[in-house]
Amino acid sequence: MNYDQAEDSDLMQAIRNEDRDALETLYTRYYGPVYSLAMHMLRDVGAAEEVAQDTFFNIWRRAGSYKAHRGNVTSWLFGIARNRAIDELRKRRRQYDRVRHGVDLTNMPTEARDDDPAEYAAAQYEGSRLEAALATLRPEQREVVVLAYFGGMTHVEISRKLDQPLGTVKTRIRLAIKKLRVVLVPQIEEAA
Repeated sequence: MNYDQAEDSDLMQAIRNEDRDALETLYTRYYGPVYSLAMHMLRDVGAAEEVAQDTFFNIWRRAGSYKAHRGNVTSWLFGIARNRAIDELRKRRRQYDRVRHGVDLTNMPTEARDDDPAEYAAAQYEGSRLEAALATLRPEQREVVVLAYFGGMTHVEISRKLDQPLGTVKTRIRLAIKKLRVVLVPQIEEAA
């Protein structure tokens, strides 16, 4: 079936019914604007292309979650793209934090260069300070902080993984961050 003149809502109905031609039409219609949005947010060609591809993959997978009464197809589509780009920005932030702290509690190697003894020593020192600060937390607080900041999980994902109420997870993270601030800020000021 030729969907070139089809309305977006008709395309979504066809995509719900697993019509690949409908997805291809939607892709042709909106890939450029989705890519442009991702590029504006990420400023990286490869990452923008990946976000655009993931957006349409998610549309294929989640077509049934589109509800016409809640908004038009383009708002839903760009919402998916925006959220995916934000996820990419968060991933970059976590990677930056790992480099900056020189510690990665998900057992990934440190980003410090082994061939520069000063840089390696600084990374090890920062990592040990962070690990010592994390050790001051109650185990349930430490667990949610590690999952959120070093595991890259959202509060909802942590809630599901630990089978705990979302409010409990958020409260533990907030209290842990408050305690870490008390422990780490004086150390930072002393080092300055």
